[in-house]
Amino acid sequence: LHRGEELAMFVDVGTNAEVVLGNRDWLVACAGAAGPALEGGILACGTRARPGAVERVDIDPDTLELTYRTIGGGPPVGICGSGVIDLLAAMFLAGLVEPTGKLVPERDPRRMRRIGGEWAYVLADEAAGGAGTPVYISQSDVKNLIRSKGAMYTILNVVVQSVGVGFEDIRRFYVAGAFGSYIDPARAVAIGMLPDVPLDRFQGLGNAAGEGAVAALRRRSARAEVEELRERITYLEMNVRGDFMSQLTGALFLPHTDLKRFPSVAARLQGR
Repeated sequence: LHRGEELAMFVDVGTNAEVVLGNRDWLVACAGAAGPALEGGILACGTRARPGAVERVDIDPDTLELTYRTIGGGPPVGICGSGVIDLLAAMFLAGLVEPTGKLVPERDPRRMRRIGGEWAYVLADEAAGGAGTPVYISQSDVKNLIRSKGAMYTILNVVVQSVGVGFEDIRRFYVAGAFGSYIDPARAVAIGMLPDVPLDRFQGLGNAAGEGAVAALRRRSARAEVEELRERITYLEMNVRGDFMSQLTGALFLPHTDLKRFPSVAARLQGR
């Protein structure tokens, strides 16, 4: 990113979002809290990426047939971060969740169930669950996810606006993080977590922070490059910016209150 001529954005996705925007001429960075829901934390059936964790989900918008894949292929024991994003996107595109985040129980009475006093969408019942308990996403889970994805999108948008460019001007989006690199960009766009740009602009980097730390420990040249970059980066303090809170409100919907920001999602909804 810092060596190229084209404008690029680096996003480390997780409980906190670390963002860098720029090219070889200038760099702007910020960090902000997106919330643990994106990594499966605090969700009723959230789990880390481990055997049995649901990592991919699809729902046919016409038949509502559910298919999912778990890590290792065994019975489901929970839902990890990439699975959570897949699930919310699939439910939204299938009409199981309203743009406000409200579940629509009458849309699929077979899988909608009252659990803990609220509606939930059940992926696997007690018989199918690997731990003998149902695997589901609750109404509260959906609300938490929307808050987290809304914060993520707003952080990216504030950074972009702070330098007077648009998402369409960014030629490459590098998505990093042990969890972030497993995100399906199309699903993240569908819920309004990542910007609606051509999908070939997204590139997963894996655990870039860990690899960078190893490189800095092993090579003096890498440490010198880090020091040089630190002097070049302009840091934006997100928690003191009034525009963050004002923009966050619009992002607390699926995918956003302004559908013009997400034309590909709007087109899919019209064809539903």
